[in-house]
Amino acid sequence: MSGTKHIDPALCIYIGASLICIVNKHMKDNVPRGNGTLCRVLGVKLRENAPSHKVKNYYGKKVWTVNAKHVEWIQCEHVNIPGHMVQLETQIYELEKGQQNQENKTKLERLKELLSKEKKNRIFNLEPEQFSPEVNVKHHHTSTRKQKLCCKMNQIPANFNDATTGHKLQGMSKDIIIVSSWPTGGLSLLFKNWEYVVLSRVRTLSGLYLVEPIDMDKSFNPSLQLRSYMERAMQKEKEILEKRRIAMSQIIW
Repeated sequence: MSGTKHIDPALCIYIGASLICIVNKHMKDNVPRGNGTLCRVLGVKLRENAPSHKVKNYYGKKVWTVNAKHVEWIQCEHVNIPGHMVQLETQIYELEKGQQNQENKTKLERLKELLSKEKKNRIFNLEPEQFSPEVNVKHHHTSTRKQKLCCKMNQIPANFNDATTGHKLQGMSKDIIIVSSWPTGGLSLLFKNWEYVVLSRVRTLSGLYLVEPIDMDKSFNPSLQLRSYMERAMQKEKEILEKRRIAMSQIIW
């Protein structure tokens, strides 16, 4: 553990892998990112003659491994694409399938240059940083007590994120979503109506896969607390609008 966060002993990545950043110290960088920022791996650069770069057997497969301290950086790009970039991509697509006259070719080249510039502004490097996690160890294998120790380790400040949480999906739209589980027990009370939040992230029904069925016996009605809050909010809105109407009527034009 490092504070309240877990540190993975090995970060298994590949080109195109999804990562989630875990620190806030880069919020003011040229390409800002913070704890919870989603990104995609574009490439890895090792230090020259990295001595720990070797093949190991992981999960029955031979893969290249390296100690984090021998990694110069992992290049990533932001996953969430802003609206103006989506518009540029749409315009480029429409021009490419349209009539290829000189005017359209010139416009297409200009749009591609703009898109390329925008993409560069979304690329950043994750460099190894030193963390101080706590570990619980036994003095010997038959011991029943563990001792808490603090150690130092180099880590890429990110976690693997091929599977994510409903919280991180909020505000995003996906072509495919595989829901592995639903909140149960006490969590179902904490995350009431979480089904709507998750299901509304996928664009089409054909892109939705459920590992577990939705509990259709569950009540999806809003809680009494939410109803009471909405009633108070609506009443407050009426009062403010009425005060505004009276104040506007008293203004001499």
